[in-house]
Amino acid sequence: MKKEETKRICIGASDTTFRQDFEKMLSKLQGIISRQKVEEFGIELNTEVLQDLIAGGENTGRTVLERLNKDLLNDASLPIIRRQKEQMYNQLLQEFEQLKVAVHKSVKDFPYVLPEMYFIGDDGWIHAQEEAFALCDEQGKIYIDKPEQIEVYHQAMKAIDEINKLQEMAAKYYCSALGHRAVIGFEKDTARLYPGALIECHSSGIFVRMFEGKK
Repeated sequence: MKKEETKRICIGASDTTFRQDFEKMLSKLQGIISRQKVEEFGIELNTEVLQDLIAGGENTGRTVLERLNKDLLNDASLPIIRRQKEQMYNQLLQEFEQLKVAVHKSVKDFPYVLPEMYFIGDDGWIHAQEEAFALCDEQGKIYIDKPEQIEVYHQAMKAIDEINKLQEMAAKYYCSALGHRAVIGFEKDTARLYPGALIECHSSGIFVRMFEGKK
C-alpha cells in the first residue's frame, strides 16, 4: 500500500525580516562591487563579472591575473621601474582577494539566492531578480508537516475561532471574554469559567449600565 504523503502547512512567519536584510545586503554590495573599483583591475563590471564574483570569482580572478601579468610584468623596464610594477602587481592581487572575501561575507547569509539571480541593471547598479525576494519571503515562513503538529494546529484553530466568537458576544455587554472582566480565565493551565462576569451578560447587567452611556 502506498504511504500517504504528509501535508505541509504554512502556519505563519517568523519575526526575522529576510527580505529587508537582503535589501540591506544588496545596498552594501553596491558599495563593494562598484564599477570604479572593478575597473581598477582592468575589467568592466557587467552581469557576468558580478555573478562570477558572487560565485567565488574564479573566472574573474583568472582574467585579472592575465591582465596584470601582461600590463605590469612582461616588459624590459629599468630595475627600479620593475620593482615598482611588482609592488603594484602584488598590491592589486591583494586588493582583489580582499574584494572576493568582502563579497563572500556579504552574500553568505543568503545561500538560497543563486548567483544567477543577481544582475547589473540599466542604471549600472546591482539588482536581484524578483525570484530572489520571493525566496527571502519563503525563508521567513513557518511550516509544519508532522501528524502531531497538524493535529494540534487544527484543534488550536478551532479554539481560536470559538474564542473570537465568545469575544464578540461578550463585547455586546461590555464584558471581555479573556481580558479585564473576563468570562474565561486560566488557573494552573486549566481553563475555568468566571460566573461573576458571565451573570452580568444581559441588557441591564452592571457592565452595560456602567459603560452604555460612554459610546
